[in-house]
Amino acid sequence: MKIRNIFILLLPGIIMMQGSHWLHAQSLTLRGHSHNDYERERPFFSAWENRLGSIEADIWAVDSVLYVAHDREEVTPGITLWSLYLNPVIELYTANHGKAWSEDNGSFQLLIDLKSPVVPTLDLLVEVLLPYPQVFDRDINPNAVEIVISGSRPAPDDFKKYPEFIRFDGNIGETYSLQQLERISLLSASFSDFSNWNGEGALPLADRRKLQRIVDETHQLGKKVRFWGAPDTENAWAQFMDLGIDFINTDKPAQFAAFCFKK
Repeated sequence: MKIRNIFILLLPGIIMMQGSHWLHAQSLTLRGHSHNDYERERPFFSAWENRLGSIEADIWAVDSVLYVAHDREEVTPGITLWSLYLNPVIELYTANHGKAWSEDNGSFQLLIDLKSPVVPTLDLLVEVLLPYPQVFDRDINPNAVEIVISGSRPAPDDFKKYPEFIRFDGNIGETYSLQQLERISLLSASFSDFSNWNGEGALPLADRRKLQRIVDETHQLGKKVRFWGAPDTENAWAQFMDLGIDFINTDKPAQFAAFCFKK
């Protein structure tokens, strides 16, 4: 089986090298980001079964309940963050004795995009998560899910007001203090800010150089990088992997996984 450069180094352990890319021998966590995951036929489970390293859920706070939806008018009774994501994750961690997958130590990030204002949305989210440190706090359990907040975020100076297990999605191009950077897990931007490439053929050289510079600078800060709105094709995935992009946006979790493990 030919394994592409697909792994994220999440945990210490046995490491081997293939070509110029490091592969983690204990974790089969892919570099895919399940964009708008709640739009899948099987939210959460499609991404989890295919070992994607990042799963996205958009949430709205309505009457103190966290609903999953892209737009406010799409909020539907019963379609909540708890029912689609948090409860299934908690049940899996209970069944797998504190791990996302029973057979290895890999995990994933749950990128929660706040669509309603940060107050009270983030406070409600913290209240729901606090009782489950073994599932959502990596200081308690190194295999825990990493909670990353995107969308309506507090001002960077206010990151410190929230529990340490709450991490944030930063903006590429924005300047952060060292203290603020400690709370940021990744830096993100729209792909269209840097390229109009449609995913066919080779990424134009000038665009590739811009993207490579951003990836390298982000990695020098010790952070991961993601571009949203990027082409979602096998050709694009391969070139994004070569650039070292940590989380590759996709609406096709199963196809992405099959591509990564293609013979």
